[in-house]
Amino acid sequence: MQFTIEEINNSTIILPGESVGYEMYDTCLSSIAVIHSVLMFLAQNGTNQVEMQCNLTEYKTRVMAVIGPSSTEVATSSMKILSTVLIPQVSYAVTSDVFSDKNIYPSFYRTVPSDSKQVDGMIALISYFRWNWIAVVGSDDDYGKSALQQFSSSAMSSGICISYKGLIPVYLSTSDTTTAIENILDEIEKADVNVVLVFASLTQSIAFFKEVIMRNMTQVWIASASWVLSQSILSMPGIERIGTVIGFFPSVQTIPGFDIFVKNTISKIYANQLSSQSTSTSTVGSNSDYQGLDFKVDQIPIILNPLTELNAQSVYTAVYAVAYALHNLLNCNSVKCNKKNATIYPWSLLKEVRKVNFSVFNTTFGFDVNGNPKTGYDIVIYNLSDTDTEFIKIGSYNNVMDLNSSLIYWGTPNNKVPESQCSGDCLPGQIKRVKGTHSCCYDCIDCQEGFFQSADDDFECYICPAGQWSNIRSTVCSDPTYLFLQWTDTSVIFILLLTSVLFCTIIGTFVIFVKNRQTALVRASGGYMSFLALSSLLAVTASIVLFIGQPTMNICKIQQPLQAIGFTCCLSTFSIKALQVILVTDFKCVDGKYIQWLKTKGTWASLLLSILIQCLFCVWYIKSNQFLSPDEKVTYLRKYLKCEISNVPSFALMFGYNGILVLMSFMLNCVAQAPPGQYNLARDITFSMLGYLLIWIVFVPAYAKLTDGNQPLLQMVVALVSSFAIIFGYFFPKCYILIMKPDMASEEYFKIYNN
Repeated sequence: MQFTIEEINNSTIILPGESVGYEMYDTCLSSIAVIHSVLMFLAQNGTNQVEMQCNLTEYKTRVMAVIGPSSTEVATSSMKILSTVLIPQVSYAVTSDVFSDKNIYPSFYRTVPSDSKQVDGMIALISYFRWNWIAVVGSDDDYGKSALQQFSSSAMSSGICISYKGLIPVYLSTSDTTTAIENILDEIEKADVNVVLVFASLTQSIAFFKEVIMRNMTQVWIASASWVLSQSILSMPGIERIGTVIGFFPSVQTIPGFDIFVKNTISKIYANQLSSQSTSTSTVGSNSDYQGLDFKVDQIPIILNPLTELNAQSVYTAVYAVAYALHNLLNCNSVKCNKKNATIYPWSLLKEVRKVNFSVFNTTFGFDVNGNPKTGYDIVIYNLSDTDTEFIKIGSYNNVMDLNSSLIYWGTPNNKVPESQCSGDCLPGQIKRVKGTHSCCYDCIDCQEGFFQSADDDFECYICPAGQWSNIRSTVCSDPTYLFLQWTDTSVIFILLLTSVLFCTIIGTFVIFVKNRQTALVRASGGYMSFLALSSLLAVTASIVLFIGQPTMNICKIQQPLQAIGFTCCLSTFSIKALQVILVTDFKCVDGKYIQWLKTKGTWASLLLSILIQCLFCVWYIKSNQFLSPDEKVTYLRKYLKCEISNVPSFALMFGYNGILVLMSFMLNCVAQAPPGQYNLARDITFSMLGYLLIWIVFVPAYAKLTDGNQPLLQMVVALVSSFAIIFGYFFPKCYILIMKPDMASEEYFKIYNN
């Protein structure tokens, strides 16, 4: 303070023509001892008397402003008295956040950040390393208790759990304090935490870490500014064994010229003491003790002490804040100060202190509405690996944390960041079910299907919105993805190739039969009914294509009925022909007119009746099935989109009816006798129907077991294979005769079937 005031008085810019005086008092770190000093400050100007008045507006005190003190408790006592006359009090070391309340402490200001910003920085640091299970230790005084209360409140809202809180006694004897600290360390070990925050005054911190070193405890210690750079702790034997120390310390700047000032001052003190000792020596004799004076100015550690540099910078800034307030109050310019009033009162100076805004150490300094500076903290660690313990700056915090964590030595394998959690992190899609009294102790529970874990809530699974779904352990819900048979699928391409072969085969057969429609072979095979059977197989071939691509309601309505009716038309011709064959070959006693009627009008009547029955089944199928249900409740993320068969009996009747036709044809002709010297038409019907029957017998259980896209794929294959069975079982032998052995297509060879 002396250095700064001399610098201001020697300046011709701040207070030209004016000078600042000062008095210094030792508070003895006692809230009682400071009362004497404060009463001296309150004495009426020019006297040593404190005059009691009801109206203190025009009461001119002995001093205009107070710099200090450094202790929270001392500041509390002094501020309660000084605020009665609104004397500005600018502290260079008090950080307790209680002084931010201007309703209680209207004239208190400080040049170091408040504990609230330090607490915010500690919360940011703990959250950065994902620690949520910590212990907190403070000193049992206003500073420690206020900091612990504020940290506890902020930690709770940030999801950080305090497993244990302990207070180090302040006013007990040394032995009692040691016992209390031992109990605190016992509780910390019992809590099984790896991170301990120590928010204590320097004296209590020194006592605390003496016991920590004795116990060989190795933790991560988060230090407050009150002790982190104390040489008393840095120089403790064994301090390098306690683990990792990370602390917060207000940003420090070196004051130009201050080191020289201190050296010169100490030199003067040394010279005065040496002169005094020399006078005493000449009187007493030559055996006097000079040990007290055995030091060199260049070795003074106080100059190199970061804590002293911080205090020096803070005092320097505090004095300049008052000086600039006086500069504004006295209307000073670069030449002189122009006083508006002859008398200056403390409360008028206080108004100007609130508004100061000046440059110091290449930065702009000012107070916020709570009397706190707008500066931040440096984040430092102890470098415990060297012989001489020192500190390293690893980052800073001023509402936003800037941290280089690679500079931290953790002392763990691969220098891995220590974990300090009651429970491990849950996986994405899991919520926490709290067990015990701490929210950080929990079991991880999976969110089930249809629920998701929100990024904003770790304790509840939320149901998916309508139209969306989720898998188990999901963090989001998604719209469902619909799949269907694509034209580019390998299996579909293969089926399309077979379909093309079938289509060409049917067309080829149709052409052969048309060219030879007057032959006995074609007439015996059914004549125009053969053309109907081939046309029906073309309809079946066309129905196969309807199973490919995204289904629509219209496609679903004609998909199965087209295939069912196609097979019905084809199979009905065979059942009628089978009846004719059995009557001709095995029941020759039947009157010829009945057989002739069956070959003419009876054929078409039976055919129409059979198709009509199938059409009724198809109408029921179309009316009773929903096929596509877009408005249904979504309970899936991926679904194969196909024409759903909600009414299974209607589907079974359509294709079951075709099975009856096949079974009837097979049973009629499998026992039919081959006419001697004639073509065995019953054999062709039997083999083609047997092939069809076996294929569809296999289809029924296989179709029931399959799901999704395999069902329509199987039905396409079955339709193809059964169509090939009909072509090759019934039509191929006849095509072979017409092409390779046309002489066998004579009337003689098919006479029994055409008469």
